[in-house]
Parts: sequence; C-alpha cells; structure tokens
Amino acid sequence: MPDRKPTVPVKLEHIHTPTAADWQDLEKIHQDTSATGFAADRSALEQWLADGGWIIAGRFNDRLIGALLAQETPAGVTLSQAGVRSVTQRRGVMHQMLHFIQRWAQEEGKTLVVRDCPENLQPALQHRGFMAADGELQYRHNG
Repeated sequence: MPDRKPTVPVKLEHIHTPTAADWQDLEKIHQDTSATGFAADRSALEQWLADGGWIIAGRFNDRLIGALLAQETPAGVTLSQAGVRSVTQRRGVMHQMLHFIQRWAQEEGKTLVVRDCPENLQPALQHRGFMAADGELQYRHNG
C-alpha cells in the first residue's frame, strides 16, 4: 500500500480584496496549476475582481494553498479555475474546499454551477452531489 500524505486542515475564505501575501500565494497557485486549472494571472484576477467576481480560497497556516474563481449569475454561483499548490496536492485541500463551499451554498440558498469541467473531474464532483444539467454540473441546496 502506498504511503498516504496527511490531510492539511483548510479554512475557507471568500476574498474580494487580496492582501500582498495573498497575491504572492495566488501567483504560486497560478504557476503550479496554470496549464490544468488556475489559469488566471494577477492581471486577469484584478479584472475578475473589478468585474464583481471573487476568489474562494483555502488557507492553511495563514497562507493560501488553494483557490477557485466564483461569480454570481442568474443561475447561481459559477465556479471556475480551481487550483492547489503543488506542495499540498493530494492532501485533501480541494476536497475540503468543496465541502465548505457546498455547506456555504446550502446556508445561503445558492446553487453552484460548474461549466466546462474537465471530463476527468466530473466523477469526483458527481460523487459530491453535483448533477449534470443543461451541459454543466450543478449543486442545488436542499431547501
């Protein structure tokens, strides 16, 4: 049996105005995952935030180790561009972030929407309660 890396406990945050340290961490997430996930660089993130989007981040020991983009739409909250720092990958970071995001969505009465989800990630989201609908994956609150 392969060695399993310990889980990293994550605190979820909604970020509208990143600090200087947050910008450094977001750049590291971008560098680690730009080809497969968190493609937005600082310029694109600044525009995203100026256009009303925000960043949902996972924080550990005062540093951002995971992030994804969120934007309110008529259909709900659209999630995109997820990434986790390479030094903390395979430690449950995105799993915990999704758990907390889903709990937040239930508390706020929000529907989560994931468009253009890579095929290899769809089963993991469906396992967490996202349902295929209208060419996207949706997580609807119960209530």
